[in-house]
Amino acid sequence: MLQNLVEAGVVFLAVAGIAYLTGLAVAHLLEQAAARSLGVDGLDDRLRKVAGLSHRFEQRRAALLPRLAQLDAQLKSARRRHYMVTRRVADMQVSRSKLMRVLGEEDAFQRPERPARRFLAQVVNRHVQRAQSERKEHPTLSPSWARSQQVLVWTYSIAEAKVMIERAFPPAMGFFIIEISESGDADGAVSAPATAARSDGLS
Repeated sequence: MLQNLVEAGVVFLAVAGIAYLTGLAVAHLLEQAAARSLGVDGLDDRLRKVAGLSHRFEQRRAALLPRLAQLDAQLKSARRRHYMVTRRVADMQVSRSKLMRVLGEEDAFQRPERPARRFLAQVVNRHVQRAQSERKEHPTLSPSWARSQQVLVWTYSIAEAKVMIERAFPPAMGFFIIEISESGDADGAVSAPATAARSDGLS
């Protein structure tokens, strides 16, 4: 009797195991068939490949971030330098147009008994003005000569100042004295040279 029960139990377990394995096999076959019918065969392999590519991409991105930050800093620095150079050039152009040219400063104080007087003249160049009105450039003179330029003259009279200016800036070359007046102390005498740009000729 006991032996029959044991044999029956063994048979039951064997049948249950076979049924379980058969169910697993059928389920696996059905899963593969469903994957093939949906066109997702090998989806796990593709997902693993995508995950690997994503990981490598993140590694590459992390490696490039310091270089990108360095390039961004260099670009900002280059932009700042370009701005400063552009501004400096503009300032130089403005400064050139405001340059005060000085004549006669070297000989102004060689005669202490008769100190030189200081005269300020406004000079333009008609040729440069005409060239600009025709939208052209003068071949030798700066465009700033189209505007009034200051000329400081150290001498003893307005007549001598006019002669010195016309010698340095000849009317034949288009230079024209708009006005000239004495610029100095109340008594008309000046005791020290002007701190302005010295000029002995065209500029």
